[in-house]
Amino acid sequence: MNAPAQGHRLWPGSALATAGAVAFSGKAILAKLMYRHGVDAVQVVFWRMLLALPLFLVLAWWAGRGKPAFTRRDWANIIGLGFCGYYLASMLDFLGLQFITASLERLILYLNPTLVLLMSVLWLRVRVSLRQMVAIALSYAGVMIVFSHELKFEGTNVALGAALVFGSALSYAVYLVASGEVVRRIGALRLTGAATSVACVFAIAQLFVLR
Repeated sequence: MNAPAQGHRLWPGSALATAGAVAFSGKAILAKLMYRHGVDAVQVVFWRMLLALPLFLVLAWWAGRGKPAFTRRDWANIIGLGFCGYYLASMLDFLGLQFITASLERLILYLNPTLVLLMSVLWLRVRVSLRQMVAIALSYAGVMIVFSHELKFEGTNVALGAALVFGSALSYAVYLVASGEVVRRIGALRLTGAATSVACVFAIAQLFVLR
């Protein structure tokens, strides 16, 4: 394949990845703005999931057209992955945002690839290269520098917020590592639609239980 053809195929993916990164970063900023109006993490997650639920239901239906129905094993995996990867990760993230800045939250969440790599080493016996080890060390060193700066100026609540957001990153890393076999069996789009729909149900029910 020649270079112009490769460029023609790469730019849509690059554009979508860039837009996704911007939207992903903007989520924390919007949440911080909502907190200024007296809402809390439970309410923010509720509205986020309520608005997203119809879209993910459509995605699950569209990705599952012409495919076998989910088995009990599939549903058990979907519920577990939806709880861990989307509901719990979202809840911990938005709880942590009440105590730390959006920039520190984003930096901690970008540790997710390193967590996936470490879990792969422990669970899947993947070997880590020297380059990967250096990247992990640099990532955590950068986070610690920013964390110490915020801890100095923002107070001890920063430690709580950082721990909650790190728990969010850890929860989503567990989802990524554990979902590999399920993705191969039912497909990435179908799993995303179904698991996120389950997470939306958890988040919506949570508001009524707690309020």
